Amino acid sequence: MSKPRHVCAIRDPIPAYRQGIARELDNAGYETAEPGDCYAWIRRFRHAAHPTEYRLAVLLSIRSQADVDVLAALRAHDDQVALLALLVDPTVDDYRRALDAGAWGVVDYAASPDEIVAALEATWAGVVRLPRAVAVDLLSRPAGTDGDLSVGESDVMRLAALASGWSVERLASHENFSTRAMFRHLQELYRTLGVSNRHEAVVVAARHGLLDGSMEAMRQRTADDAHRKPATRNGTSAKAALDEAAHRADRRPAATASATPGRR
Repeated sequence: MSKPRHVCAIRDPIPAYRQGIARELDNAGYETAEPGDCYAWIRRFRHAAHPTEYRLAVLLSIRSQADVDVLAALRAHDDQVALLALLVDPTVDDYRRALDAGAWGVVDYAASPDEIVAALEATWAGVVRLPRAVAVDLLSRPAGTDGDLSVGESDVMRLAALASGWSVERLASHENFSTRAMFRHLQELYRTLGVSNRHEAVVVAARHGLLDGSMEAMRQRTADDAHRKPATRNGTSAKAALDEAAHRADRRPAATASATPGRR
């Protein structure tokens, strides 16, 4: 099976900026477009004969609340498009608003082309790159829920996998779900945590101790499996790690953590 084609749409009112980013993305091996209608552009690929051959991204500049609304509408339109927000005013609140609206990645509009390409590649890998000040702020803010969080151990392991850099596509594959089904499951988990995206979910889970021990267990198990079976095909060793953890989780009670800051 051939590798999917990575295709990027660039949305910004300044032609020279769009063209500069497109050049860098072309040099990095990505296909680019500057569509007037991003919704129609996404639909065209989704209605193709083999839609899974494409991985889509939209890089869009955020200058005002209207742009944030467009970002949220694009996320509602298609939950599998990688959205990279380019912040003209890169404040902590703007980073948070972009992530809340559904961005998978956020980067300064004035960043170098290399940094923007790196942010996009991190986004496709399931990782968000944040300035230290933004990460500290996200960790220090109160949780969005008022009651106790009751999260099953299998969901804790999924959060640990996401925190370790797994993409949703990889997680879905290793749990034998379709990507869309895994997205739906994770959306339910986000609602339980009182957040709106994967990045905030990991922050909230870490803040309340839900990942205590899980991250190290995930890293150790993956390293052990890779050492024992370096040539295993189709990621079977990593799948076995998750399956084993999920199997144990089914026999254990749900983990409960207080959502009130300072409580355990």
